[in-house]
Amino acid sequence: MRLSLNIEKLEQLQKQRNWSDTELAKRIGVSRSRLWRAKLPKDHPYYCYPGETFIAGVLKAFPEVSFEEIFFLDDLCSGVHKEETR
Repeated sequence: MRLSLNIEKLEQLQKQRNWSDTELAKRIGVSRSRLWRAKLPKDHPYYCYPGETFIAGVLKAFPEVSFEEIFFLDDLCSGVHKEETR
């Protein structure tokens, strides 16, 4: 299992505050490219799961939102990650 980002929820929160990706990345303490990679589809070769800094930054930037609204557990044994488990 891996922790995945609820991209739709994050983008909804971002849009409510009228933050660009550059502004959001700055507020959560990651690079803009790191944010971009976390928002990609999981089967994209540049996709990257959110790490500790990313998760903590998102929770700090949106304190009114629960952890479960933005992140969820993802099954590693599906899609592009299937070969990693062999």
